[in-house]
Amino acid sequence: MKLYTESEHVILASSSQTRISYLKKYFRRAIAVQHKVDEMEIKNKNKDLSFKDLVKLLAKRKAQSIMEDYPEGIIIGSDQLLICDGILFNKSKNISEARSNLIKLKGKTHTLISSTYAMKNQKPYFEETKEAEMLFKNVSQLSIEEYLMEKEKEVLMSVGSYRIEDNKKYNFLKILKGDHETIIGFPLINLKNKFMEDTK
Repeated sequence: MKLYTESEHVILASSSQTRISYLKKYFRRAIAVQHKVDEMEIKNKNKDLSFKDLVKLLAKRKAQSIMEDYPEGIIIGSDQLLICDGILFNKSKNISEARSNLIKLKGKTHTLISSTYAMKNQKPYFEETKEAEMLFKNVSQLSIEEYLMEKEKEVLMSVGSYRIEDNKKYNFLKILKGDHETIIGFPLINLKNKFMEDTK
C-alpha cells in the first residue's frame, strides 16, 4: 500500500535534514517548509510549563505557523528538548557553546523529550510525545575537539550539540531507554499507521 494518496499533501514544518529524510521513508511525496516560530521566545514566555508540556507546545506552534499557507493536507510539527541535571539545553550559537554543552553532558545521563503534532485540513489530527534516556560517556577532551572540528555545522543545528547519527563513528553515547525516532526527535511511526488506517 502506498503511504500517501494523490489527493493528500504532507508538509513538514521544519528545515531539519534528519527529520526530512526520516519523513520521506514513510511519506515519499512529503515536502518540508521552514516554520515561522521563534523557539526561544516561546521558551522564555512559558517557563512555568513542564518540559513535556513545553515540547508539545513547540511542536504544535510549528505546525500552526504554516497552517494558513497550506489549508489542505497534513501539516506536521515536531520538536525535541534535552534536559540534564534539571537544566534545559538549547542549540548552541557557536562552537564555544557547543563545547561547553558537551563538557556538561560528559559522564552524565540526560533525557530527550520528543513531540510530534499533526493537523489535517487545519484541524487537530495526531499528537504524540515520547522520552528517551541517554548516557554521554566520559570521553576525552581530544575526542570532543575532534568531533567539533569535523561536525561544526551539524552540532550547531542539534539540541545538546551532538547527533545520534554520528555515534557509530565516535561512540560517545549509550542508549539507556527509548527508540530511534524519539532520539532523533521525531515520533512518526504511529502517525504513519494512523494515516494508513484512515486511507484504507
